Amino acid sequence: MTPVRLLALILLPLLLLPWPLRAAEWSPRPLAQIAVYPEFRAPATVVAQEEARIAAELSARIVAMPARVGASIRRGTELVRLDDASFRIELERVRAQIALIDSRIRLARAQLTQSRALAARGFISADGLRIRETEVGVLQSERDAARAGQAAAELALARTVIRAPYDGVVRERLAAVGDLAAPGTPLLVLAASANAEVHARVPEAQINALQAAGAWMLVAGDAEYALQIRRVSAVVEAAGQARDVVLQAEGVLTPGLAGELRWRSTVAHLPPGYLQQRDGKLGAWVVREGAPVFVPLPNAQAGRAVAVDWPLHTAVVDEGRFALGLVAAPESAQTSGQPSGSAQ
Repeated sequence: MTPVRLLALILLPLLLLPWPLRAAEWSPRPLAQIAVYPEFRAPATVVAQEEARIAAELSARIVAMPARVGASIRRGTELVRLDDASFRIELERVRAQIALIDSRIRLARAQLTQSRALAARGFISADGLRIRETEVGVLQSERDAARAGQAAAELALARTVIRAPYDGVVRERLAAVGDLAAPGTPLLVLAASANAEVHARVPEAQINALQAAGAWMLVAGDAEYALQIRRVSAVVEAAGQARDVVLQAEGVLTPGLAGELRWRSTVAHLPPGYLQQRDGKLGAWVVREGAPVFVPLPNAQAGRAVAVDWPLHTAVVDEGRFALGLVAAPESAQTSGQPSGSAQ
């Protein structure tokens, strides 16, 4: 038999095989070349670290409110001035009372000195001397009480001027000149202008990716601000299955600014075009020991990139991946009895 006829006898059976049973052509690519790192987003708002509803601590008529809405206020700046006439009168009354008691004390001490001299010569009994000493002690106690009343009157007078507890911005005025301020009734809202925080609500499924990300950005319109995570709430909201995340910017942010918190995953994701369904499971073809193997991915969703924990040098079947199931189906079903495309 000639070599040509021998070669024809070998190739003829292969040419007679159906096309699906012929050897499929495929080529791999390393995961590093096809992996994607999706960007996650969550709505975020800039919130003042401190926001106080400034209220009066006593009852008086408002005579001045120099702070206007939107004005930037330095710490210690006058915000509200109350009518202080009655408080000044009370302070003067207490001061006069203290002066009167001091005069009585001087008189009592002079009488005590005289009584001691007389007692030494036997003209006053010991009980009479003790009465004089007691009078001085009682007057001194009255003076101490009056001085405490003076401190209270001075404190009340000082509270007729309400000052900013920190640098901030007047967010809202809740009263006007001429109104009667009552203790505990808010007069205005002051938001701190320094150290504003970014509050975002992040789905629980994305918390790990958020914490593992190397950079976080607040995007508000055309502006971008670099952020750092300060704390993540340990409580998961039952309705939305999300957590509150607090971040802080490196620069100055305006309270009330709204935008998006954005971050990129540091975990390699397989693009959705590489996912296939075999035996009701989504997965992808990878090369192991020189042959393509179907690897199911339990967390995969059709049309979405899926996170994989494979090394970046993992060979993933690229060209010809959709024909692999057709090639493997008839032979595997006849020889092993396993379903089409199942991983070994």
